[in-house]
Amino acid sequence: MKALGILALMLVVLGVIALKGSPSEKSVLTGRAMGCSWTLAWRGTAPDSLRHEVAAELERWEQILSQWRPDSDLSRYNEGAPPSPDLQRVITLAETLQAETGPAFDIRLLESVHQAGFGPAGKGLDLSAIGKGFTVDRIGELLRGRGMNDFVFELGGEVLAGDGDWPCQIESPTEGGPPTPIILRNQAMATSGNYHQSRKTSAGLESHLIDPRTHKPVVRPPSSVTVFAPDCATADAWATALFILGPGHAPPGAPDFRWHAE
Repeated sequence: MKALGILALMLVVLGVIALKGSPSEKSVLTGRAMGCSWTLAWRGTAPDSLRHEVAAELERWEQILSQWRPDSDLSRYNEGAPPSPDLQRVITLAETLQAETGPAFDIRLLESVHQAGFGPAGKGLDLSAIGKGFTVDRIGELLRGRGMNDFVFELGGEVLAGDGDWPCQIESPTEGGPPTPIILRNQAMATSGNYHQSRKTSAGLESHLIDPRTHKPVVRPPSSVTVFAPDCATADAWATALFILGPGHAPPGAPDFRWHAE
């Protein structure tokens, strides 16, 4: 299962770094949340409070979904407390996606992730294979609610693009390999790979991604899969599922995806 902060996409955004811009300019904001970096680029005008609003929304969802914060909604739920309405919203979506993706996506793997050395101690839910993607979608809602429709937002490799054409790159899983350029428009993408959080073994890279069928890390040569979907939560969950299933094993109904390997 994908941990917060790993990933395999590098957003390319060129333009004016400013809080406001004319329709011909690309304005950029950056920051950190959920243990990784975020980048927002947009064309057009924006409220002066935009940085604060984005940071506050990211903080709100990190407090709900973090498996590392002992006082988060998720941590309290794993200790036996009832889920907050916001947490239940994510759990319900994750269970729906689990039914669609089959046996390769499971949010009840916190103990297995810890035993593999990639997560905190505890039992219960690990929402890291959907949490960043879900949060990216909430930022998209915030931006559209402010009348900002021509944007691209990236959080630790999960990307959501609004109107307009936005150039992005998919990082190569091979060290020093060239990235794959793509254009996103009204689309999300997410990548799962084994070349950022893994251990080298004689059989390949032992990754942080846990196979729910064996409760063991997936072992594979350096590789990744990128999924394209209307929303980032769906892309996030499917990227994890498809990486675990491996090339040639996509179930019926899988969204558009691309494999990248040595």
